Amino acid sequence: LKPRAAGPDQPRTRAVLPAAARADARRAAMDVVQHAIDPQNTFMMWNAMVSDSGKPFIIPIAGLVAGAALMAAPTTNTVGKLVLYFGAQSFMNIYMGWVMRTSVTVPAGTYIQQTNSTLETDLTGCPAGFALTAMQQVISFVVFMLFFTGAWFTPYRYTPKKLNSTFEVFCVIVFGCVFALNIALNNFSLGYISIAVNLIIRSCLPLSTFLSQQGLALFNLYPFKPCRPKEIILMVIGVACAAVFTLARIMGSASQGKGSSNMVLGVVVCVASLLCGSLNLALAGVLGETKLNVFDTVAYMAIPATLFLLPIAMFVQKPVPGEWPKVFGVSHMSDWEILQGVWVLNKRTISWLVLSGVFSFVYNIIQFSIVHTLSPSATAFGGNFNKAALIFLTLLLPFLRVHELPGPPYIQVIWGAVVVNIAAFSYYSYLQMQAKAEAENKHKAQLLSENDDDEESTGTGHSTSEGGSGDGQ
Repeated sequence: LKPRAAGPDQPRTRAVLPAAARADARRAAMDVVQHAIDPQNTFMMWNAMVSDSGKPFIIPIAGLVAGAALMAAPTTNTVGKLVLYFGAQSFMNIYMGWVMRTSVTVPAGTYIQQTNSTLETDLTGCPAGFALTAMQQVISFVVFMLFFTGAWFTPYRYTPKKLNSTFEVFCVIVFGCVFALNIALNNFSLGYISIAVNLIIRSCLPLSTFLSQQGLALFNLYPFKPCRPKEIILMVIGVACAAVFTLARIMGSASQGKGSSNMVLGVVVCVASLLCGSLNLALAGVLGETKLNVFDTVAYMAIPATLFLLPIAMFVQKPVPGEWPKVFGVSHMSDWEILQGVWVLNKRTISWLVLSGVFSFVYNIIQFSIVHTLSPSATAFGGNFNKAALIFLTLLLPFLRVHELPGPPYIQVIWGAVVVNIAAFSYYSYLQMQAKAEAENKHKAQLLSENDDDEESTGTGHSTSEGGSGDGQ
């Protein structure tokens, strides 16, 4: 029988589902909700939306965007500069680590005709640190010349600072070579060690700089720095933790059956880069500070630095990591030979190397602009925070790691060493800032006292003069 249709004055009846059907509908709705909030499904959606190559750059790009937005408001301008500084510094560190170590140059499964073999794992990175640094110097110089030429016939014409003496020319050449060697060794190390290991070694810069300055003082080339026991103890603790972290990382890799000899080479080269950075700071005090901005630095130092690095890139043979010996059939290659091989295998990787030169130039401009508009204490805080944050992010986020973290007991040692290292150098930076503030206050008080003495002596002399003239009358 068909149900009678409801009239205009009669209420309409709603179909009621059986209890079993209602329960099935509720379960289906809950399944949809659970599927949506399930972390595994969320992670899968994240993987589908963002490529493996793009994931490491999300945090730095977010920092750059947030920093630029915060700088637009006067009340958050300083915070915005620090956030922008973090974004720029972390972007360059991650990008260089990606180019040198983790970007896929040749995918696994590719047949290599030269060695008559098939790659079992990806051929990654381009471990040519000296050649890459020389390339960055040349590209920075080309970008500067384009800017210089384009701005010449405009109101924004730029003229580099004139070097007035042979001594200033010598200073620029020395600074350029040492600075380029520092960057080249750092880039070299990134081809063999992770960003976290690189950063925690470079966090030891305060102690190495202090020792360099004291060593130069023995030869009367630099004034002795005051030895404050608390600061020295903190620096030693920080360096000891960095050594423990690095040793645990190497031993952990060896326990996982991965070769640790290349990692040892990367650590040694990173320590050499650290010493070059310390020497650069110490030479600034010995040779005198030549006031050059980022454009002057590129204009004067790029060519000498490139000429200094070229022989090393052309002729020095070094062991190559990972699958490189299987691809080229040799265990040692020069940077020039590596670049030639990469050009044949994957020209896109060469384009990433060229792009690093442009990024390096832009990063130096951002860094120079921010550092010279912030107080020294804010700059020191920003630099230490950036290193600490990137180390933590590298340990926490899988897509920032070169290899999986080792298991117990090495992972516990690594985390403990990181926490103590960052705490020690953060407290050291705080003491340094406190000492500088006290010195500035003392200097201001001394100037005020001298001004008061001058005013009193001037007033006394004026009164005496008036009294003498009155007696004469």
